[in-house]
Amino acid sequence: MPYLRKLPSGKWQATVRNRAGERITDTFPLKTQARVWGAQLEEQLARSAVRDPRAGKIRFHEWHDRWWAARVVEPKTLRGDASTIRTHVMPHWAEWELREMARMDVQTWVRKLVADGKGASAIRRAYNLLSTMMRDAVDEDLIAVTPCRRIELPQEAVKPPEWFTQPQAQVLLDRLPPPWQTMALLGFYTGLRWGELSGLHGHRIDWLRSRLFVVEVNSGSKIKEYPKSSKSRREVPLPDHVLEAVSRHMHGRDRDGVVFTTVTKGRAGRLLSDGNWRRQTWWPAIDGAKYIDQDGQSQPVPHYPPHTMRHTCASWLVQQGVSLYEVQHLLGHESYHTTQRYAHLAPDSHQAVLGAWTRLESQLIVPTAKRIT
Repeated sequence: MPYLRKLPSGKWQATVRNRAGERITDTFPLKTQARVWGAQLEEQLARSAVRDPRAGKIRFHEWHDRWWAARVVEPKTLRGDASTIRTHVMPHWAEWELREMARMDVQTWVRKLVADGKGASAIRRAYNLLSTMMRDAVDEDLIAVTPCRRIELPQEAVKPPEWFTQPQAQVLLDRLPPPWQTMALLGFYTGLRWGELSGLHGHRIDWLRSRLFVVEVNSGSKIKEYPKSSKSRREVPLPDHVLEAVSRHMHGRDRDGVVFTTVTKGRAGRLLSDGNWRRQTWWPAIDGAKYIDQDGQSQPVPHYPPHTMRHTCASWLVQQGVSLYEVQHLLGHESYHTTQRYAHLAPDSHQAVLGAWTRLESQLIVPTAKRIT
């Protein structure tokens, strides 16, 4: 049985000894979590006692090839993961034997990525892939314990979402060709993801109730039923003028087909490609676009990507007093923490603080400087 100890912090530490007498420890908020972890680790160590001692001699790149061939994920995810592994993982680990990889070696690798100036997001993605590979190596009885334990990772800076103001969005709409004006209008007023927007089918629009249902998604090569998560499949309300614009767009089209498809002569009716649409439609509309700011000055429209339509939808709603809870469900966020990025835009987000200052019995002041004559 693992040795359990309650720490002064209130957390529980579990300790297990391997066959060499070395202690392996981890800390958990709850005693039950510590007990389960210890029991699972002891089971792994017991299996390793009958494991082929040569199993861990497999080199990392050989294990990667076996692991990669068994993955079941989306093509887009595969492409991104392949790039991360090729760039950040393989250069360091390719020739290592799995049994040689220790926790401190992983921490040193992370530290090297930080020193090389790699971004926190890229480092976390690389580490998560390595951690998954090593955890699966444990399950395959290639190693007894994963080296990816209690690794300190760089913190990602949470940046406020970028969004368009209404004047900026209007200028952008005016510069888009007619079919894509309607698509962008729908994007601004629904907050649909790109795959949801370009995968929308006409029969998913309830014309009488002014609603659309997010079910299908354009994965880049085909239409498939979503959801990305359990909350992604959802009902989204449509303002009347947006519904009217979509109705005009679909005049003469298949009412059950994909709403937005390619329009190029000879290639019309095909699924949209995110990269091609950005390059041929979105960026040309933004490049050189100008709007008039509050001071009457001409300013360039920010060079934001199409996904900013989603951020814009959420930002406008929060500024109009719609609760973050409602915005979460509208956008299909799995986590409320994702939606909280927009909290600072709420009209009353700072009223409590400002009210507290005004209620002070007296205020600090800076004396008015005397003019020198």
